[in-house]
Amino acid sequence: MLVRTQSSFVIAISSWWYVVARLLLLLMLSATYVFAADNDLIIQGANIDMQNGVYLLDAQLSFNLPRNAERSVRDGVVMTLTLQVRFDRVRRLWMNDTVAELDQRYTLIYHNVSERFVLRNVNSGAQSSYGNFDDAVAALKNINDLPLLDSSLLRTSARNEVSVHAMVDIRSIPHALALLLFWVDDFSLKSDWYTWPMKLQNQIAP
Repeated sequence: MLVRTQSSFVIAISSWWYVVARLLLLLMLSATYVFAADNDLIIQGANIDMQNGVYLLDAQLSFNLPRNAERSVRDGVVMTLTLQVRFDRVRRLWMNDTVAELDQRYTLIYHNVSERFVLRNVNSGAQSSYGNFDDAVAALKNINDLPLLDSSLLRTSARNEVSVHAMVDIRSIPHALALLLFWVDDFSLKSDWYTWPMKLQNQIAP
């Protein structure tokens, strides 16, 4: 009788661990599948303009988010866009001289009280709010008049280039599940560098 009880206990424990293992596997596969998206982040275009002695950036981005990204943001996950910008002075016989490098970061969160999505520039503190997720993401894809650099830092007599690199990050699974499935990576996209020659004001064309 005792042998049977022990055997039943062992079988019950084995079955329980089997169920748990299957559940964890399904959760892992589900998280990976649900957050699958085109892993392309493309800078479709960018331009630099000057206003009041400050160079401003316009950039158009193209990317697709996981299908339940909105639900994650509503649940408290922070979506982040980071723009890395580099100003180079072009030199013919040697490597380019980097004049300035800077990061500009945006965060997208959901405000439960107002029931609006808040897009914030972390560097300047400027923010705007949107009634739906798609409008907020559309604003994130179209950067307009972003202040970057004082014009006095670039020599108008030199050839200059601007390079922009973008990264989008969002947690791939809710925080509580992330503690359990610690091996599942967060969702992240990175673009290639987008480089173009910079035409400064008062610069004489060749």
